Amino acid sequence: MNMAIGAPENETPTATGVSRRTLVKGAAWAVPVIALAAPVPAFAASRCTPTTALDSLAVGTKPSSITFFPSENPPVTASLAWSSSSNQVNRGNTGEVAQTSTTPSWRYLEMEMERNGQRALTQGDWVQLTITMSKPVTNLSFIIHDIDQTQSGWRDLINVRTAGYTANLGSPTNIQGTGSEANPFRPIQNGDYPINSGENAIRLTWAGPVQTVVIRYVAGITGNSGNQHVGIGNLSYNACVTPTGPTSRSLSARSVAPSGDQGLLVPPTGGTPIDSDGSTDL
Repeated sequence: MNMAIGAPENETPTATGVSRRTLVKGAAWAVPVIALAAPVPAFAASRCTPTTALDSLAVGTKPSSITFFPSENPPVTASLAWSSSSNQVNRGNTGEVAQTSTTPSWRYLEMEMERNGQRALTQGDWVQLTITMSKPVTNLSFIIHDIDQTQSGWRDLINVRTAGYTANLGSPTNIQGTGSEANPFRPIQNGDYPINSGENAIRLTWAGPVQTVVIRYVAGITGNSGNQHVGIGNLSYNACVTPTGPTSRSLSARSVAPSGDQGLLVPPTGGTPIDSDGSTDL
């Protein structure tokens, strides 16, 4: 969690109750942008290949739809829809593309809740992301990172609203839970992880086929922080499925190795898979 990329979280609100991040913010959060991920070389002559759709998005933009490449004709897209528990929840920079400080770096979408004037971040407040693919896909996967907490500032809870997923919490991990409403993913110990570190992450995967996935980010306590946020990155899938008739052949998982600013799809060679945005698979 951090108020700006690489900066510590503001646990004590300013006199006006507005976080430092709010003061430097220049545009409304809901401006729609259609984003196209840069093409990457095809692994083979297949109707659908492993792909990721965040690494080439411009930092600071707020896409409402992402197009995957390479893909079928017409291309596969992912629509991004944001909602919240009430109009009193200040969504801050929710939906904005940001970048980690890691080497190599990778990009992610922010989910954020900010103090709303004199109204504190309140336990049970939530921001929700609905990802709707233009057609069913298999092995839809992404990372949620910066799941952390402090004693009285904030506590991040992740409730996965779409069944059928598996979760990799990493090892070692500071995250517990199953993702259900009663037992959400949450931190074990206190600690503020900068959001641009990409740390304290889980990887969620739906074997599918699946077309719509819903993730709810919940405030676990009524805290004194100016904001709280997590990042969603490394969005990918590895095969398309035709809704009617025979399904297309499932493709085996493939590693995606970084090559300069753009990834190159390569056959699996063992070890830890890396996606074309440069982030290591959990």
